[in-house]
Amino acid sequence: MRSSPAAGGVGCIVLAAVILALGDGLVKIASAEISVWQLVFLRALVALPLIAIVMASGASRGRVWPKRVSWVALRSLLLVLMWLLVYLALTRLPLPVVSAGLYSSPIIIALMVAVRPGRSLSRRETVGVTLGFAGVLILLRPGGAAFSPMLLLPLVAAALYAFAAVITASRCREESPVCLALGMQLLFLVVGGIGLVIAPMLAPAGDLGSGVAFLAHGWQAMDIEVFVRLAPLIVGLAVIAVTASIAMARAYQMAPAPMVAAGDYSYLAFSGFWSLVLFGQIPDRLAVLGMALIALAGIAATRGERGRHAVNRGRSEPGHR
Repeated sequence: MRSSPAAGGVGCIVLAAVILALGDGLVKIASAEISVWQLVFLRALVALPLIAIVMASGASRGRVWPKRVSWVALRSLLLVLMWLLVYLALTRLPLPVVSAGLYSSPIIIALMVAVRPGRSLSRRETVGVTLGFAGVLILLRPGGAAFSPMLLLPLVAAALYAFAAVITASRCREESPVCLALGMQLLFLVVGGIGLVIAPMLAPAGDLGSGVAFLAHGWQAMDIEVFVRLAPLIVGLAVIAVTASIAMARAYQMAPAPMVAAGDYSYLAFSGFWSLVLFGQIPDRLAVLGMALIALAGIAATRGERGRHAVNRGRSEPGHR
């Protein structure tokens, strides 16, 4: 039996989730050695030839030059900003906590879908949004000793991701996934290059914390020992970036955005696994509770949209836009 496009889309997002969780763990390791600008610049420098190999192999699934340049550029900008915020948060926060904050994005997607003309939140979606808000409050614990302003970074990143996901599903559906991956890596290369030049000029004087140093430093010299240690990480991150970006783009092209967002929650489990394997980190009980509520919220918020899509699918025009 042939699988449906929607099932293929969910499969693509689960693939992206498992390797992105590993990639975020590798970024956390690399952040102790080099700056964020050096990281994204070197990763893009390796990723672009990999994309060229995919294009040469004939697996690019369509034209490489975008049909809607402005939308592809906006999508790339949103995702680049998102990942920069995530990488900065990873310097100070455990991987599962960053993941939980970032994966409040399906709740934001549900709210964005709800503001369309003639559309309102269903009861299930309302429950999801309420649970998600409670989970975010438990995770952040504002006013408590465990609160850190760094916790706000993955939440802002979640909003950027939500906007990018909606743009992918509504404005970039006909673009080649390789085209979307190419656009993002080209922008990473440009942003990384600019950051390497500008960041040291704007860096504050004095001893910098790990998070500020990761953002404020430019090119960090690497001796042979550091190069041998970091080279496999950079190559691995490039492979992950290319594979995941193509899989993510394909997922949102094949299935409705809320359905893909629900499958995206597998990232939370994978991030917990890699955090334990790589760092031996286990979040505290309140953090686990907040993460669980956010996961339940996203699933609840998306189930209503999946049901509505199934009911209305027969009335929709061919080629969902």
